[in-house]
Amino acid sequence: MRINTDVLQRLDAVEFPSPPAVVGRLSQLLNQEQTTAAEISAALELDATMAARVLRLANSVALGGDGNVHSVSDAVLRVGVETIRDIVYALSMMGVLQPITFEYRPFWKHCLTVAHATRLLQERTGKAGQEHPEAYAAGLLHDIGMLVFDRALGSRYKTVLAKARARGRPLWEVETELLGIDHAEAGARMLTAWAMPTPLVEAARLHHRPGESEERVAHLVNLADLICNNLGYHHGTGFLPALFAADGWARLGLEVTALPTIAVEVRKGMDRVERLLAAA
Repeated sequence: MRINTDVLQRLDAVEFPSPPAVVGRLSQLLNQEQTTAAEISAALELDATMAARVLRLANSVALGGDGNVHSVSDAVLRVGVETIRDIVYALSMMGVLQPITFEYRPFWKHCLTVAHATRLLQERTGKAGQEHPEAYAAGLLHDIGMLVFDRALGSRYKTVLAKARARGRPLWEVETELLGIDHAEAGARMLTAWAMPTPLVEAARLHHRPGESEERVAHLVNLADLICNNLGYHHGTGFLPALFAADGWARLGLEVTALPTIAVEVRKGMDRVERLLAAA
């Protein structure tokens, strides 16, 4: 189906605030194989308010804190470089990207949970040469196109969401039928405009069609999304895709029999997800 020209014009006219400077710096760090504590601390110096929020989270029970974390450097040592980086990325993006016509909390709870699951899958399946520091960010931003549609189309997009829910069909299929473009492509366009790393763009564009991508992170996000939807951590479109598609698991070297263990690990991370939602 051809893209509706009116929809395309509205998408091109959408104006989101530019990502905070700290996000720009973190995006650069995602392209590195290793990120140091000093680099994370330097990035947080760009945003004192964010640094304070990170310290509060680092002192929370959810992250194993005991109230004795007094600096960003302490936080990095206590919680870890990757976790602090991911927390900062999540809080920054949630602050910039807020829905208008649908609920904030279910949307970001789903995205945070997919981000958590994506990193879990990466840790479980990654081998030498397959490190993906961008895994968490890719999961977090996989549905950013829904926010683009929300901002561009308003109540018109709310109608699309309602139709997908009523018909019990994949949201991306209904979007394509009614708008000529789906949220995956709309999100990729926004991330490209923001000069985000290629793996993040590809994960957004192809998280529903990972077979078309050579980026392994797109496959990680696809499976994480399926798992979270079927565990009930979805944003309310009402469609639960088939979980046991063998090729999705096989591409990552996983067996479907690993699902119970993965589900336990995902659920263990929900306290941290709730803390991030509260801090946003």
